[in-house]
Amino acid sequence: MRLFQYQLVIAVSFVGLTASGVWAEDLASEKEYLQEFPVVLSASRLSQPLSEAPNAVTVIDRAMIKASGFQTIADLFRLVPGMYVGYENGHTPIVGYHGSTEQYSRRMQVLVDGRSVYLPPFSSVSWEDIPLHIEDVERIEVVRGPAAASYGANSLQGVINIITRDASSVGGTSVSVAKGNGGISDVSAHMGKAGAELDYRATLAYRADNGFDTNVLHDSNATRMANLRANYHPNLSDSFDFQLGYNEGVRGVGTAGRPTDPFADTRSSSNFQQVSWLRALPQFDEFKLNYYRIYRSSKDYLSSPTVNTTEPGHTVIRQELELQHTLHMGTSNRMVWGGGIRYDSVGAPAALAIPQSLHQSRLFAHDEWRMVESAVLNAGAMLEDDGMGHRNTSPRASLNYHLTPQHTLRAGTSVAYRSPATIEEKSNIPGLFLSLGGLRPEKIHSKEIGYLGELNTIGMTVDARAYYDRVSDIVYYDPSPLGPPTYDGKPYSFSNLLSAIYRGFEGTIKQKWGERSNLIFNYSRQIVSCSVTGTLREPLFTPILQGIAASCSTMVPRNSGSILLTHQATDDVQLSAGYYHQGKMQFLDTPAPLTMMRRLDLRVAKSIGKPHERGGGEVALVVQNAFRDKYTEYAAAPQTSGKIIFNRRAYITAALGF
Repeated sequence: MRLFQYQLVIAVSFVGLTASGVWAEDLASEKEYLQEFPVVLSASRLSQPLSEAPNAVTVIDRAMIKASGFQTIADLFRLVPGMYVGYENGHTPIVGYHGSTEQYSRRMQVLVDGRSVYLPPFSSVSWEDIPLHIEDVERIEVVRGPAAASYGANSLQGVINIITRDASSVGGTSVSVAKGNGGISDVSAHMGKAGAELDYRATLAYRADNGFDTNVLHDSNATRMANLRANYHPNLSDSFDFQLGYNEGVRGVGTAGRPTDPFADTRSSSNFQQVSWLRALPQFDEFKLNYYRIYRSSKDYLSSPTVNTTEPGHTVIRQELELQHTLHMGTSNRMVWGGGIRYDSVGAPAALAIPQSLHQSRLFAHDEWRMVESAVLNAGAMLEDDGMGHRNTSPRASLNYHLTPQHTLRAGTSVAYRSPATIEEKSNIPGLFLSLGGLRPEKIHSKEIGYLGELNTIGMTVDARAYYDRVSDIVYYDPSPLGPPTYDGKPYSFSNLLSAIYRGFEGTIKQKWGERSNLIFNYSRQIVSCSVTGTLREPLFTPILQGIAASCSTMVPRNSGSILLTHQATDDVQLSAGYYHQGKMQFLDTPAPLTMMRRLDLRVAKSIGKPHERGGGEVALVVQNAFRDKYTEYAAAPQTSGKIIFNRRAYITAALGF
């Protein structure tokens, strides 16, 4: 890894030394600038080449999704530098970025086609309950850095934008199955049709497995899902996009030998409805109106030879309406602006004394100005009322300078906020938490410099950045004499108690050999330091808080990375290998550190005919953790610490179109 850092520094230095001469010899047109790098949509809400976006963005496309062999969307983020992916149990993934490596990962916005799935009461993402099959994902854009100027509170450290396949992209019908050890038993059907005015695609799927190979946890999973997307385009100016989804699951929970966490089945269901109207205007301007509604509920069913009861879960409803207007103001300037209102309702009898509702509103604007042919300035801000008595303004500015059409430097700064979660501000859990309220939003001030380069002569692209993020007013547990006593004698509330500094380097190198082989190499080095900035209501516990601040440097993996290698051996056989590395780390809420992970996944696939046409298909064998690296997964209970091991897993997938 250290060798890679030295090589990258040398490469960037070489580009800087030679850029002026090359620039003088080859002054490119604006058309060349706009075609050199992939186009991304998420950073600023404007369609931009990656080299002109205000943030670093990782794009996970269909080819990467297929080559990885992953079954779940959450696992795909192993391909993003600086991201952590782990599992609380066999069906509950944890996705974090830059220190948000705890159970709820509250500091990162997650969108599906513009629909926020980052839900109360915990302000987290239930990945297993999103009504979306991995085969319906077209691409994922991960904004690596604060993006509250575009997406508001909870975009404190980044944004994941999942973009699904267009309604017109699926023709005919296909069926796929997967079978393997660990109880893996999946089946899905995909169908669609493109018409003169109406396109649609639909998916039905079932997924099941036995969870981790251990007797410590009860973590089996069975999930059923349905999804529909349709697009009605009656003329050249208007299109109406309709989406519906439903997901229900029965998942095992519980830890052996822990009376407070008995074996049980959790039953959850979720659904959503979304409609968008896009109106194309003259001069390539456009107007978009988007509305969606999300419903999610869960209940715990305890069962044993002597007990059969239902425990209260929680119910969430989210509705949001957003307007967005994109306009061009001359040949060198364009702008997007808009606003939205959101209504959240959450009922959680075990955590909240009474149901809670939240009304939020926001206004945003972003401007892209091509100052000269080689320099682009992005500037934007969002004004947001979070419904908890806070009005936050989140500004962002970046300058992208093209040394040549193939080599770009980026410098940016931004401010973003995270509003307190409902559970932090309003919790009332007998014997555990009694929130006293009055929390301030967490705040980040971020600075970064980046480099993007294409070395066309050797088929290589480089995307690297260095960052410095300071997060203040971090919300943490606060023992409070005003609350009820808990099982260990300490009553708890929440307060703004900590600040943290995150700094580091992360980058991606993509290498292409001819038309048959591709390699993607991601690397991240993170350094974290924390300090106590708040005052505990019960000073007796101050040394404990100071100890947490002193040890926070271990709460991210110092070094992490991945390698995805794909080779088209013959016209109908593809080989791929994924290597994933993560250094030793310690979660805030786990009793023991996670061991270093060094995992190798392998995939070999043979296509039959033309996979996307009638009679075509594919058969693939996937082996995960091929060398049985015995790394530990996230485990919050002392009884499971060091015992949750991801063993080797193999499965066969087959797909047929007709």
